[in-house]
Amino acid sequence: MSKAVHRNTVAAAAALATCVALSGCSSPLSAVAGPRASVGEALAAKTAALSPKVTSTISKGVLTVGIDTQDSMVPLYVGSSSGRAYGMDVDLAGALADELGLKVRFVSVDDANPGLGTTCDVLMGAVDGQVGGATVVGDYAEQASAFFHKGDTGVAKVDDLSSKSVGVQTGSVSQTALSKTGLVMSVKTYDNLNVAFDALESGGVDYVLCDAYSGAYLSARYDEVCLAGTLDAPRAQGIAVSSQNAELADAVKAAYDAVEKNGLMGLVRRRWVAGMDALSASSQVQDVPAGASGAAASGATGTGTATDGDSAGASQASLEGASAGHEAGSNAATV
Repeated sequence: MSKAVHRNTVAAAAALATCVALSGCSSPLSAVAGPRASVGEALAAKTAALSPKVTSTISKGVLTVGIDTQDSMVPLYVGSSSGRAYGMDVDLAGALADELGLKVRFVSVDDANPGLGTTCDVLMGAVDGQVGGATVVGDYAEQASAFFHKGDTGVAKVDDLSSKSVGVQTGSVSQTALSKTGLVMSVKTYDNLNVAFDALESGGVDYVLCDAYSGAYLSARYDEVCLAGTLDAPRAQGIAVSSQNAELADAVKAAYDAVEKNGLMGLVRRRWVAGMDALSASSQVQDVPAGASGAAASGATGTGTATDGDSAGASQASLEGASAGHEAGSNAATV
């Protein structure tokens, strides 16, 4: 999707995505409560009209959704100073709950021990095999570090990257991943990704390496910044359900398939990652040389520093910078 098209659709996407959480867009609110009802009356009538398709949730009539708010990254989860939550996970969970005929409630959990079946019914952003006793359904996002470049070059080759400059966030997973390769690049570090992308736009660096979805979210601000391939193989993220709750797992899978088929999943992706296609093996930069050791690779990639900052501060800076653009028109939930 071109950046011009993205800007023309983002306002409509934001409005419709809000509708996802409130009603799933399965029917107009006025059709439930009447054309003269207030918004509050209409929403109350819509809630009363819900017909649960599944009964095996920890709270009757409610889908309790777990989000690891400590580790989840923008734009999957975006927190705000008001205590509200936004992001792909929030929008998708709202759409799934509507398909299931359930209200939705969000809780903050630890993805290593999310308490599936006791604390929450489902966990967003799960990687298959990483959560014990869970079945993972759907594959709505991917984990990978990705290069971004000013100008669309497609998936970069090693020769394209060699001897070029790259911006990374200080203390990030992507910085560590790059240091373990044999790529010869001049590294500039930044306190947050917003500043790194500004540097990319102005020509201060040739590439930025960061979480693929965070980069896609930020790239929508710039006319020419595009994905240039992932450094590592993308790992699919889905929705974890307790393996002991086959009824709920089947119901969530059916709801996810419906959300993909009716176009709501595409709408959510346009809203949060500028319509970036799902990442796959074909998205990965091929034949990246392995580093002899972490230390040796770090030396090979260079040590240029634009702005220093610790990893905790860097993560928070990126979160604050990224949330501002969506808060006003976003679907919101309390986590």
